[in-house]
Order: sequence, then C-alpha cells, then structure tokens
Amino acid sequence: MKNFYNIYREICSFNNLLIAWQNAKKGKTKRRYVKRFQRNLKTNLQRLQEELINQTYEPCSPKTFVLRDPKTRKISKSAFRDRVIHHALCNIIVHMFEKGFIYDSYANQIGKGGLKALERFERFDVFKRKVSKNNIREAYVLKADIKHYFEEIDHQTLIAIIKKKIKDDKVIWLIEQILAINNKTKGMPLGNLTSQFFANLYLNELDIFIKHKLRSKYYIRYVDDFVILHESKNQLEIWKNQINNFLKESLKIELHPSKSNVLRLNSGINFLGFRVFFYHKLIRKSNLKNFERKFNNLKILFDEGFIGREKALESLQGWLAYCSHANTYKYRKYLIKNFNTSFSHGNKLLVHNKKNYINYIKQVKESELQFSAQKTLFHYKRGLSIKDIAIKEGIKEATVWGHLANLIEHKQLSVWKILPHEKIHKIIRNIYSRKEQLRDVKKRINDSSITYDEIACVIASIKSKNKFKKNKKIFKKEIFN
Repeated sequence: MKNFYNIYREICSFNNLLIAWQNAKKGKTKRRYVKRFQRNLKTNLQRLQEELINQTYEPCSPKTFVLRDPKTRKISKSAFRDRVIHHALCNIIVHMFEKGFIYDSYANQIGKGGLKALERFERFDVFKRKVSKNNIREAYVLKADIKHYFEEIDHQTLIAIIKKKIKDDKVIWLIEQILAINNKTKGMPLGNLTSQFFANLYLNELDIFIKHKLRSKYYIRYVDDFVILHESKNQLEIWKNQINNFLKESLKIELHPSKSNVLRLNSGINFLGFRVFFYHKLIRKSNLKNFERKFNNLKILFDEGFIGREKALESLQGWLAYCSHANTYKYRKYLIKNFNTSFSHGNKLLVHNKKNYINYIKQVKESELQFSAQKTLFHYKRGLSIKDIAIKEGIKEATVWGHLANLIEHKQLSVWKILPHEKIHKIIRNIYSRKEQLRDVKKRINDSSITYDEIACVIASIKSKNKFKKNKKIFKKEIFN
C-alpha cells in the first residue's frame, strides 16, 4: 500500500485553494456570503493559505437548523471560508482512498449515488436472479441500518483509519481541527463535504469485513444503509451477529435493533425510499403521504396568491423525476392531470424559468402515451423477447415493435438496448431526414437482415432528440397565444 507523505503543501497551494473556492461556490453564486468572499477573493484566499501554512487555522462555529422532511435531522451549515478548506482537503486526499473502496459502495462518489445503488439492487441478472435461481427458490435479504450513525462516529477510530494511508502530521492536524468543531470526541455534523467523505471512509472497514472476511457475494451499501442477499436465512442471521460484533469492537457503533432484519426477497424490501420486489418497485407509502401533504399545502398557498404556478411546478417536477424510477406510470399520469386542474393558469401564463416549463410540457406529452405501451416496456425490462411479449399480451409482433418505437421516441427506452450497434450505425448512415419514408431507407440499406420495424425504432430515436425543439415551439405558442 502506498503511503502519502508531504501532501500538506499541495493542500495549502494557492492553485488548490482557488479550485476549492470554485467548487464551493457552485450553485450558490447569488448568495451574499459568496459575493462578499469574492469581492476580495485573492486576499481571502491568501489569508486562508497563511493560516494553513502557519497552522493557525480555526474553523468558525457552524449554524445549525432542523429539517423535518422526510425525517427530523439536525443540519450544520459551515461558514463559507471553512467550506473552501473542506474542498481544498478533499481535492487532494479523496482519490487516495476511493481507489480502495469496493465497487458496491455507492455513497458520496462521482458517478454513484442512491439511484445507482437501487439500480444495482434491481438488476436481476447480477443479484436477485442469481440468488433465487431465476425466482424458483426462496431468497432472503439482510436489510440493515446503523444506529445513530453520524452521531456515533468515533474520532480517534477515524483518525487511525486515515493514518493507515496518510503519514503527514500536518494533514492529520487539519483533519482534527475540522472534526473538533463541536468540541466532542464523537459524531460529525450533517451537511459538510468532509463529513460525507469521512462517513464513507469509516464504513469502508465494514465493506472490507463483509466482502473479504465473510466473503459475501451480493452486498450493497449506501451510507449507513446496506443489504446482503443469500439463499439461506440462517446464514444471514449468523452474518448479522458477526457484523454487529465487528461494528462494536472495531468501529464503536452498532446495528439498529429494529431496522436490521432478515426478510424474504419476494415480500418486498424497503431500500432507499422504494419498496423493491422481484419484478418491479414501488414508492414507499410514507413518501407518497408526505408528498400528498406537501401538494395540498401548495394548493392552499396558490389559491391564496402566496405562490405562483411556476413555484408549484418546481416541486412537482422534482417529485415526478423521483417517481420515474419506480413503476408509477398511472400515478404520474394522474398527478399531472390533477396539477393542471388544481393550478389552472387561465388565459395568461407568466413563466420565468423556460427550461422547467419545457420539461413539464415534455412530461405532459409522455403522460399521453398509451398504457399498453407501458405493459410492453414492463415485459421487455423483465427480459421477455418481442415474440414472447406478443404471445403474452395476445397482440401481433408488429404491434410490439410499434410500442417500442413509441417508447424510444418518448425517451423511456434506448434504441441501443434493443438493436445491435452495427445495425444502428448502418441504418443511421442511410437516413437523411427524420421524416424519411421507411421504404426509402430500406432501399438504400440493401440488407435483408434489417427489417422495417428496426428502421422505425432508429428513426424514433432521432425524433426523440428533436423533442426539445418541438417543446420550445409549444412553449412559445402557449406564452404568446
């Protein structure tokens, strides 16, 4: 293992601090504290650099507030200058540790996240199908959660983990300064970049224990939530006790007694806000109720004139994007119609954010897609062939191909997942316009192995790329008419 000495000077370099400032201000350029820091940018960065070099840096006391949606959490908001330091530290040390993380650790890493973890858990061919032998035998899941995780992280244990890789005492000093912000020996504040990284690093020890000591094949972790799949319920119960003992002895934390259980896979697993079944997934009822309550509050505020339609639309779009990751086609269709009824804009429409409204128009168009096409999508994702779908639904194969083309045009399916890449490239080379006749393209290709249906799917993919332009025209029409 490579140990890293003398990296403190890289953290303190002006160029690194400048990059850290650019990262810290992303999405916050209009905030007053960012503008205030930017007015004397060079001076402020040089001051931070001097404090780091002289080791006189002391973090400011963070502002704390409580969020109660979806659950009560205490969030700490660090001063902007401290956030710059957090980014400066992470710019240098994160990649040193992430190389050693397991593939199925999905928290706080670029290109990963909760939805990627959910996608990994859902893939039949990798996890569920292998464990259950294609759903012909019983399979079980250890669904576990760590009790009061962020509040119980032990600082000395974390420092010991970091020292395995980093031997520069000044870097350790800086990390200790950041950890000691609340004058405690345990816990890290929610909301800081460093807290997210350290929390992931801390549980990397658990990842190594499960993968290399217990030799579990089917394991996924997102922050302090993790699942293990196995065909034996007894084996999972044994692992649960071993994991809890390891956490207590090595990391001074423990599993949540009521949230860590061995469950049957077919009964549905609550994981990252969704209830995941073998062939489909649904949104948790608690999340649906939370949004329904929020939606009703928005209606009241809209009727009283405190907010405009566009503000309500922002909330709806975020929820629709979240719902799209579950089997919620009918629900989303109902929700859009309900929104149009409850938040009627009359004859005049005042829109400030054009991009949001264009996306909303796109979702309205998608909601008009026939439900039979969604059935085809469901069967196709289960791994059924086009012939099998036609037999199951009692329709012609040509109808199934029509559904696939429709789904591709509405960006609910990728043509690259349906046809071989060689065929797609060959068809594209012979398409001169998205309004091409199928027979004209077929003549140019001169290949009997390529069918009219395959050509139609590729043309649908080309049309989907022009949706933005179409939506823009619809948007202008609604504004000015």
